[in-house]
Amino acid sequence: MQEKKFIYAVIENYAETPPFAAALKGGIDSALLETVCYRDIAAVVSAIDARRLDPNVSGQASSAQNEETQERLKADLLKYQQVNSLLLEQTRHSGMLPLRFGLTARDKQEVERVLELVYIQLRTYLDRLKGKVELVVQASWNLHNILPGIARDHPELLSADPLQTGKKLFEAAEAKRKKLVQTLHDKLSPFATDFSEGPRKAEEMILNRSYLVAREEEPLFDEAINSLGNQFEGMLSFRYIGPLPVYSFFNIELNQGNFALLDRARKTLQLPEKATWTQIKTAYRKLILIHHPDRNHDSPEAAQRCKEVLEAYERVSAYCQSFQGVQGVAKRSQQGEFSFVQDEVEKIFIADHKGALLA
Repeated sequence: MQEKKFIYAVIENYAETPPFAAALKGGIDSALLETVCYRDIAAVVSAIDARRLDPNVSGQASSAQNEETQERLKADLLKYQQVNSLLLEQTRHSGMLPLRFGLTARDKQEVERVLELVYIQLRTYLDRLKGKVELVVQASWNLHNILPGIARDHPELLSADPLQTGKKLFEAAEAKRKKLVQTLHDKLSPFATDFSEGPRKAEEMILNRSYLVAREEEPLFDEAINSLGNQFEGMLSFRYIGPLPVYSFFNIELNQGNFALLDRARKTLQLPEKATWTQIKTAYRKLILIHHPDRNHDSPEAAQRCKEVLEAYERVSAYCQSFQGVQGVAKRSQQGEFSFVQDEVEKIFIADHKGALLA
């Protein structure tokens, strides 16, 4: 058997991080769960047969064998979700990022290399999403019951041409759907920090949206859902899922190393290749004021530019935090200067196979 390491999630690697092995009772195929640590983060992994997730293994197999493979994949996906859900509870006061299903590495050293390669991305998202959960809201209606009501309320849509009438009724139904979705969102969004659209998988589904909610706001979000259920009883049916790990609110780019990401962030903040923390904060505040939507009412791009500045600042902040504990570099940062020169940036994140920093 060729063994690999299946990577479930990345968590904080702090002393107060609770033990989880006893609570989780093993990963896929009941394999022992382990952590691979790099600096202040750790990957949660377990051993897996490399052929288990390979779609080519069953390429020439019989239909019965293919069906068995599909059932095994479903079971593996369920276990992956269970592990991440339990990790979410175990790390509720720290950070946790569920990585995409099927991500594997050859061994612990390659897992560590992955953590090293995308450390700034992982550190940034852990800081941004700490203490938050994903809540999924789905709303559906019975379109066949909705259309007669629209026809009754808007007789001007009816004509002798049934095709034209049908077209106008469906256009009116879509307008009604959008209005309902906005009403639902207006009720829920005050208790969320972000949201993400999901696909509407059936004709009757009018909304499939994930909300990013801080744990302390979760009871208020629950109340808002109950209120909407009462308000639209008999018209809409709701499905409310969560709390879940934050699957929908981050994207790790494995082809983007630390320097490339950091250099882009530095240029967004208009920083020189060496800057003090005061310079960094000043540049950030200046650009936020310049691009803030409240000061750019006529610019639809202002909100996006503001978001880009914020993301750049988060990444630069994660990099500056990474100086702590690195011999020599920490001393320089205490003197007030952070370097964004490629050689020095890359040196910060190099780790040997024992996890020791080589800076």
